[in-house]
Amino acid sequence: MARAIALHGYIAVDLFMILSGFVLAMTYADGKAYGRFIWQRLCRLYPLYALTTLVCLALDNWLGSARFGIADLLSNLLMTTTHLWEVDAIDGPSWSISVEFTLNLFFPVFVAVCATRRPGLLAGLCFLLLITVSVLNHRWDDGVTGALGTLDTRLLYLRCAPEFALGMLCWRSWRQGRRNALLGQDAVLGGILLALCAMAPFKALDLVFVLASCLLVIGLAAERGRIAAWFGSALPHWLGTISFSLYLWHAALLPFRPAVIANLPLSGGQALMVANTAGLVLLLGVSAASYHWFEVPARLWLRRQPPFFWPRTVTLS
Repeated sequence: MARAIALHGYIAVDLFMILSGFVLAMTYADGKAYGRFIWQRLCRLYPLYALTTLVCLALDNWLGSARFGIADLLSNLLMTTTHLWEVDAIDGPSWSISVEFTLNLFFPVFVAVCATRRPGLLAGLCFLLLITVSVLNHRWDDGVTGALGTLDTRLLYLRCAPEFALGMLCWRSWRQGRRNALLGQDAVLGGILLALCAMAPFKALDLVFVLASCLLVIGLAAERGRIAAWFGSALPHWLGTISFSLYLWHAALLPFRPAVIANLPLSGGQALMVANTAGLVLLLGVSAASYHWFEVPARLWLRRQPPFFWPRTVTLS
């Protein structure tokens, strides 16, 4: 069961895309100059992305793999690993950051599309596109029927763009408040969370997982019950604060796990438990340190620098 959940970890990217659409719509609903918006997104995403990319490259060479060349490094640093040609992300999960920033470049287009008078029809279209991804993923990559976990560059944007739009539609639904009272109830939120946990091992339920994630986001944003209050408490808030660092650093630490397990004077199961616990503690420490000592200072420093262009204002509301 634990192995099945671990192999299904890619579904976190789909939740991340929904959250990204929701948060950006909520944050920039009142409008912002397009150039300033893009610059702030770059300041938010790029410093840690570049750092973890370079660290993973150094670790890859140190461990003797040497899988990446100059062209791979340039493509990664330019955030073009998901564009039309096949280039592996040096820091495994960082491909999704490249996708997110590309979607951010078209944020005004998403705003215009999501302002439709028929949001239900648009949501249905988004799910139709996701069904298409699952079908093509099964055909091209021999994946599980219904699964969305593809890294095929032909499908990545077809997978992530509808989820980003769904997140923006979730914000629109939350702002209108029609479903907040229902979805914000503890019984409903608890049921959604239990359903998500039950679906965690099963790749074939990815589309249902995405739908449940949309309902969860709206329900938590309603802030009506004890469950929503807990998600806003100190520990979940702290984990959310360092979540970007957690996401980008975990791949850099994974290569050391087999060596730790092999050198522990314990049996297989005990060694695995100790290695996983130590790895989690190390990941939390590294992520917290990089957030406070690098990610935030780098972001604030970059925001104080005048970017080389300020395109004309585009209202996002």
